[in-house]
Amino acid sequence: MRTAKGDFGRELRLAAAELRTLRALHGDPTLAQIAARAPRGQHLSASGISAALRGRTLPSRDYYLTLVRVLLAYDTNKIASLQHPDLPQWRDRWQRLSLLRHAENSNTPASLPTGHHAALSEQVVLAALRRGEHVQLPPTAEDLGGVWAVAFSPDGHLLATGHGAKTVQLWDTVAQRRAGPALFGHTDRVTSVAFSPDGRLLATGSEDATARLWDVESRTLVAEPLHTSGFGDSLLFAPDGRSLYVQGRTIRRWDITDPRQPQKTEKHFASNLTSAPALSTEGLLITGHAEGVAHLWKAPEQTRIDAPLRGHASDVTALALSPHNDLLATGSEDVQLWDVRTRQMIHEPLECPGDMVTEMAFSPDGHILVAISGDRVSDAPEDPDFHFSIWETATWTELPSPQIGHNGHVAASAFSPDSRLFATGGTDGMLRIRTLPTAIPNEPAAT
Repeated sequence: MRTAKGDFGRELRLAAAELRTLRALHGDPTLAQIAARAPRGQHLSASGISAALRGRTLPSRDYYLTLVRVLLAYDTNKIASLQHPDLPQWRDRWQRLSLLRHAENSNTPASLPTGHHAALSEQVVLAALRRGEHVQLPPTAEDLGGVWAVAFSPDGHLLATGHGAKTVQLWDTVAQRRAGPALFGHTDRVTSVAFSPDGRLLATGSEDATARLWDVESRTLVAEPLHTSGFGDSLLFAPDGRSLYVQGRTIRRWDITDPRQPQKTEKHFASNLTSAPALSTEGLLITGHAEGVAHLWKAPEQTRIDAPLRGHASDVTALALSPHNDLLATGSEDVQLWDVRTRQMIHEPLECPGDMVTEMAFSPDGHILVAISGDRVSDAPEDPDFHFSIWETATWTELPSPQIGHNGHVAASAFSPDSRLFATGGTDGMLRIRTLPTAIPNEPAAT
């Protein structure tokens, strides 16, 4: 079991950053102004507020929640009520911090949930998987503007989502709840999110034709917006984290060796794109184009290599690289499988319901390939017909698939790093997280 040593300080700093964000969002009052707004019978001091905002100490529960209530509604000239819908997450945050502090002070392991299954009822999930059943968790979010982008952090503890409401939200995958306030900065729909390989940076792209870099721990912007050649449809970090590839009408590489001062490369490449690109850990970039064409590029040099892959009759609409970079799946009206080294198709096309593959991904353990497909034009756009297709990669046997679970188009999807969770975001405003039938771990040892 993981101990809490060192976690308290990190969590306290994170909570302080969230308080500072809350303060900035609601008028950015001074310490004296915050203290003066304390409700009758409660006392807030400038020094105590400063200590909480800087993460120097954890105040009492009442002091902490009073401060939160003042900040939550400061710009309305009122105090947030005890029934304010955002207050429960702050109560939970204080409780977690208190437990971590107690564990650290007593030098004993913290009895806190760790890993995905703490919040997913692990035994139920594993038993269902062994029976060949799919487990679908309750929807996590609701956003009338749609959930347009999803990405897990490298350690799987956070999930980032991009929203039609111009915001980015981070989620605690263990507790299945928001990990702090939303991130504001974009002026239009957020259509792409990506974590850096070390998990310290979050890149976000938007239809405002910018990409932005955020410090994950402090939840603050680290640089000026990166201007793109159109909508920020896709973002890819290089494996070493020193480059960021931003897709608009074309793709441009930014040198982010110093993320505070991103440097734009002179040329951009890959025009007439019809899908999000894919990037291997070896620096091979694949792009999808009209008329069934996929191009391969040396990403650092931004040079195209060899002849294009041609197999589909229609536009390439989705791409996925296997974890070992040896297999490429291209999606259009069907799914085609290619040997990356020989550039040859290795299997007959895999059929999907509908007439277009919109999302596709290999599980990080390489055991399954998931495709989401639907219709190009729907007679009932509020209820389009989208489907899951799942194949086992050892034999390319199709597995039973769950219901899609969205009442709109599926706009984004992502696997967790351990392959156990699969998240989808939709134009219906829902974020759904599922457990799909990939490799099933051994039973946890009895303790």
